[in-house]
Amino acid sequence: MATSLAAQGKPQVRRRSAPAARERKARGKGHERREEILAAARALFIAEGYETVTTRKLAARAGLSQTGLYVYFRSKKEILEAICHDTFRELAGVFGAAAAADTPADLALLRRLISAYIAFALAHPDEYQLTFMAGHAMLKDGRRRDLSLPFDQQGPGLQAFLLFREQVVRLVESGAMRRMDPTVAAQTIWMACHGLAALLIARPGFPWADRQQLIDALVGTLVRGLQNPSRRA
Repeated sequence: MATSLAAQGKPQVRRRSAPAARERKARGKGHERREEILAAARALFIAEGYETVTTRKLAARAGLSQTGLYVYFRSKKEILEAICHDTFRELAGVFGAAAAADTPADLALLRRLISAYIAFALAHPDEYQLTFMAGHAMLKDGRRRDLSLPFDQQGPGLQAFLLFREQVVRLVESGAMRRMDPTVAAQTIWMACHGLAALLIARPGFPWADRQQLIDALVGTLVRGLQNPSRRA
């Protein structure tokens, strides 16, 4: 985190003050513990950086002993993975809501999908940073992802992307979008949305133009660029 952005080649994660430790909870409230651990982890990882936070500190923030924390998560890596998986599942739900049953595959759907992605990121900046923006060497396992595998064999991240791509396929097949590889189209949209969201989250002090105007400009630019030329007025 000490190196420059140019050296890192990625947005800098903003830091916050760490929350105070919780008091130890009495036995019998274990059903709340998992979410309390994840909440403490989100706050600490953002405030102090994933690499510097120990499971001992996490346990103290959640009001547990270190041994008690291991009842719910075997490692710090597993806690971070749980945060990322929860974020992906929520994002997948956002895509599902934007493309509810019987939704026409038209440009209004494309606008909703783009807007929903950006709105989700900006409404959950901590989760978004930890899932998409922070570099986690421990989470890099070198496995090659394969989009051709069945949906139920994919991890939550690729499932979210595949749900998004499914709507892009509909838009291309309906003729609303130009004929192009749906994976290329979906990833282009995703990258553009991520760029805007990441910069607004990581650099809140920059003199940005009005946030909604920036979002509207990006949505409009993507929709016009991807629209089927034959459908233009």
